[in-house]
Amino acid sequence: MFTIYGPGITNPVPLEKLFVRPAVTKPAAITPEQAIKASTDTAYSPPTAYPTAIGNQKYQHAESPADQSPSLKAAQIMRTPVVSITSDASISEALDILDSAGFRHIPVLSPDSELVGMISDRDILQCMCGTEATCIHCASDKQGISIASIMTGSVLSTAVETDARHIARLFVEQRIGAMPVMENEQLVGIITRSDILRAVMVHFDLDLWL
Repeated sequence: MFTIYGPGITNPVPLEKLFVRPAVTKPAAITPEQAIKASTDTAYSPPTAYPTAIGNQKYQHAESPADQSPSLKAAQIMRTPVVSITSDASISEALDILDSAGFRHIPVLSPDSELVGMISDRDILQCMCGTEATCIHCASDKQGISIASIMTGSVLSTAVETDARHIARLFVEQRIGAMPVMENEQLVGIITRSDILRAVMVHFDLDLWL
């Protein structure tokens, strides 16, 4: 399960809408219609490969290989507890967290502890190093600028039970470096690209990633 969080936003997103689909570059030719040949068989013989009834169950549901294969969940690879910052904090406070903890992404929470954004070292670098022509924050003391003014306000998050394969694919296709993990609309963990790579090294089983 994936959800987009932001200021006043809680928008569940179906998995199929998140993945990038290749565009059709050339339409395929339409196959001409063919008449259906009349069958000369008068009797129908069911194949012997059908499953027999079990108890009062008349048929069995076939399971796809994906349902049978092992998988890693977000809860197994996420980092917790999560270091977060409030939206009214300053760039200086975010820099202190990034420098001391070695993080590159920090989830941003509202005063009511709701996930409203994400701040990265790149966001801060663009603001701090920007000139009047490239940065809208032209205050003389840029370290005093609030996090809310430079954070990414639409954050793609995931749930604890989400398959790690979906998360890894989204990191590539959506070009993101971190994803908050939510449970009951509360921030419970975070997954980064490094966590995905670490999970691949620890769980070096191709069945977990195909």
